[in-house]
Amino acid sequence: MLDHRLILLATARQIGVLDWRPGHMHWLGEFSANAEGLAAFRKIVLGHAHLPVLLVADTVDEDYRSEQLPHVKGHARNELLARKLKQIFRNARFTGAWRQLRETTGRRDDRYLLAALTDADWLTPWLSVLHRERVPLSGITPLAMACEHLLDKLRFQEPHTLLAYRLNNSLRLSYFHNGLLRFSRLIGSDTPTQLPSNAADEIAKTQLYLAGQRILPREARLHVLLLDPSGQLDKALAPLNADPAFSARLLDLSSLARALRIPEDFLAATPEVAPLAAIAGEALRLNLAPPELLQRHTEFRWRRGLHAAAGLIAFLGLGITAAYWLQAQVLDEQARLLAQQQQHLVSRYRAIASAFPAQAAAPEQLAQTVSLAQHLDSRLADPDTVLASVGQALEMMPDIALENLEWTDESLMPSGEILIKLDATLTSFDGNYRAAMQHIERFMRALQAAPHVKDVSLQSSPVNADSSSTLTGKTFGADTRKDSAARFSLSLRYHEVGP
Repeated sequence: MLDHRLILLATARQIGVLDWRPGHMHWLGEFSANAEGLAAFRKIVLGHAHLPVLLVADTVDEDYRSEQLPHVKGHARNELLARKLKQIFRNARFTGAWRQLRETTGRRDDRYLLAALTDADWLTPWLSVLHRERVPLSGITPLAMACEHLLDKLRFQEPHTLLAYRLNNSLRLSYFHNGLLRFSRLIGSDTPTQLPSNAADEIAKTQLYLAGQRILPREARLHVLLLDPSGQLDKALAPLNADPAFSARLLDLSSLARALRIPEDFLAATPEVAPLAAIAGEALRLNLAPPELLQRHTEFRWRRGLHAAAGLIAFLGLGITAAYWLQAQVLDEQARLLAQQQQHLVSRYRAIASAFPAQAAAPEQLAQTVSLAQHLDSRLADPDTVLASVGQALEMMPDIALENLEWTDESLMPSGEILIKLDATLTSFDGNYRAAMQHIERFMRALQAAPHVKDVSLQSSPVNADSSSTLTGKTFGADTRKDSAARFSLSLRYHEVGP
């Protein structure tokens, strides 16, 4: 439904209206360029005023120019194109530029197709109706652009193609290079060209013009595709194929219907639908409408975008609400099951508690008894492992003699540690207190390295480093110093890992 639109085929004599949306189209009729036709057209527009409108113009008053311009972007490109269109088409109101491709050599310029409706006064009544009814006009494009989309849907891939399309008693000749429009002209019904005998002559004249303007290479062979729902171009096929400069092919109505995916009887009844169905739903490449005519379509796009965003937000909100509702239902069901389980457990507890014998002691006393039993059952530290750890350190320091060792078992405490205190003497002390302290520090590091031993600290040392103590002692010879002893005390904590 977002692509639902009206497509208008406007000529100097009449306008046709196609109601199109993907997979469905309805021809609303043709209306003459008089008061009665404008009134009928206004009624159709009023009934579809909410739909965007694309106007396809089929007129002899059109001009096409192919230009190579420097490759620029943004505002500079817009100014360049506006200046170029003003220079070529002067004061034409309906002009447009289409960037077709970029050159691969040289400066790599952009190649543009510039187009204009040189005389569009006949469009004014139709545009006035659209303006009064505030219809969102999406653009104005020439019929040759619709023919390009038609050629693409036919999958005709010749490099130099001329589409001869007879529609509304007029013959349109459009030249395409590698599928891109380069030139188009309309031969009206007021000339004898509409006769079958002159169609081949007009095609030959067009080929000479294209070659003279260097649009078509002189040595190129022009592939002509004849499209005429009325069958009046059949006789042009033989003379064209007799000329080696041409390769002509006639497109029948059934092939056209299959390419456009529309019923053949519908196409036969309204042949004007073919180019409109080809361009419907496609991006508009060449828009000749001035900006002031596109303002309502810009507003329409913003409004539709806001509606789409609001709808998306509402949809997401409904989805999140539904998800939360489902989660709430699941949580309610879980709460109900848990309540049932709680009631069942309470009833079982009451049944079991009713069968208990009379309690001789209070529950608090029982809890204390159980806690004390757990402490008594806990494994006490093994003295062998404690002595082994200290013995390993003493073996590493043979000049240290152990005088006393005691420990306090804290296994009943939460930490489960043993506090060990030991007194020792440095047997090889010669009065050098610095060396004695170094031996003691090595002994402490050996204890610290033992398994399960931590927090080794020096409680007393041969040297009293307290600043508040009084300096006392005697001065003797070397023999007296040898008899003195260097005693010290250590404390450490032993924590055995549980079983």
